[in-house]
Amino acid sequence: MFDVVTLGSATKDIFLFTKDSSLKPGINKHFLEIPFDKKIEVEKVLEFSGGSATNAAATFARFGKKIAAIAKIGNDANGNFVINDMQKFGISSEYVVKGEGETPFSNVVVSENGHMVLFVYRGAEKTLKLDELKLDFKSKWLYVGPLGGESYKVLPDVIKYAKENGIHVALNPGSNELNLKLKKMEPVLKDVDVISMNDEEARRFVGYGNDIKNLIKLGKAVKSTAIITRGEKGSIVLNEKNIYRAEAFNVKQINFVGAGDAFLSGFVNALIDEKEISDAITLGSYNASSVVKHYGAKDGIVNEYPKQKLKIGRSEYEKK
Repeated sequence: MFDVVTLGSATKDIFLFTKDSSLKPGINKHFLEIPFDKKIEVEKVLEFSGGSATNAAATFARFGKKIAAIAKIGNDANGNFVINDMQKFGISSEYVVKGEGETPFSNVVVSENGHMVLFVYRGAEKTLKLDELKLDFKSKWLYVGPLGGESYKVLPDVIKYAKENGIHVALNPGSNELNLKLKKMEPVLKDVDVISMNDEEARRFVGYGNDIKNLIKLGKAVKSTAIITRGEKGSIVLNEKNIYRAEAFNVKQINFVGAGDAFLSGFVNALIDEKEISDAITLGSYNASSVVKHYGAKDGIVNEYPKQKLKIGRSEYEKK
């Protein structure tokens, strides 16, 4: 029996630090400008394992939970790198699928002033199929991260399996699920206990420009809890009859890779430990704030609850 089984991606993340790039302002967004037709000198290279399945699993493992991760990788050197790193964290790889194609990887270009751009190659992740999964695991929770390519099509059957086996479900949807919009996802979401996304994703998925309206809609679609994270502005959470408004821990951010995984996995870990919702929000925020202070998605993962209290407001809401 596992405490949590995670489902999502497993990647190798390579951070490339260069002085030959700069931030350029544009309309509505900023761009990392890199000269073309020349060699770009790389000052430093850092390599990590990443991906939603292994990132979330690492949080649970740090808190002493029994964990397995489900993801599809290639039978290659990058795949071996990911498996070896999972073993260092004590994450079971018995449900990892090795198939044709390459292990997913990301190249992260980091400019001299710290701005980053990710180049993501989904590889074998895009082709995960239902018949490749061993749906025989026993677990208290199933944590589902973004599923790339055609892999998202396994989601209804996996959540059905969780429902039939009394497994709680936490979902951090990816682009494919977000593109389907809330109405089309409702048949799946009714069996999800906790859903989490950032404010931009919520506006895209639900459709309102107002975060609270989006939160309420999400809360009505799932069994228990909806979360919208808002970066340095903190987070808002709807749980049963209460809306929580939380500040964020004030830290200097150098990295954004893995922050969403860190928040939700910290939150769910607190639920497993039978903590209050305010404690779950605090741990999620604390974990995410630590991850963004380090390069890579795992180096900053915490292994204890914070001593510092997070300012959280609560108001009642009647979920109809």
